[in-house]
Amino acid sequence: MFTVLTVDDESMICEMIGSFLESKGYAVKTALSGEAAMNVIDQGVPDLILLDMIMPGMGGDAILKEIKSHYKDLPVIMVTAVTDEKKALKLLEEGASDYITKPIDFEYLEKNLSVWKSLKS
Repeated sequence: MFTVLTVDDESMICEMIGSFLESKGYAVKTALSGEAAMNVIDQGVPDLILLDMIMPGMGGDAILKEIKSHYKDLPVIMVTAVTDEKKALKLLEEGASDYITKPIDFEYLEKNLSVWKSLKS
């Protein structure tokens, strides 16, 4: 089963994304911080990560760098309320696979994940 790790400091967002993804047949893991995300990954690498960009403590860009230093080929999709194209391009240069904006368009998210899932198969 294709496993998605959702990392967001807002538990309600993790729950909302998780419920949607589970209803579409994905296995879901969640983490409420960058440190927790690294612990979850170390226990079992997911197939893809949805990573919030702005979080207290270790921010999304720092977490992205940490993930990519250990798991170069692990797809990471940044999730952000910020629509700064320069920042988005910088994240893509740093290894993010894609980015989506909040509020999340769940139809777009499902299509995006189905592409990643088909590449994994």
